[in-house]
Amino acid sequence: ESVNTKIRLLTRIAFGFKSPDALIALAMLSLGGHKPVLPGRD
Repeated sequence: ESVNTKIRLLTRIAFGFKSPDALIALAMLSLGGHKPVLPGRD
């Protein structure tokens, strides 16, 4: 239930994206548990 709500929110956030791949990448980053190291952070 909560995952569906989060995906609906991400879909609204990604409304202006040019391709669905960007929405899929956003969903994978926010819901997939993968935490990449950001540049400039230790």
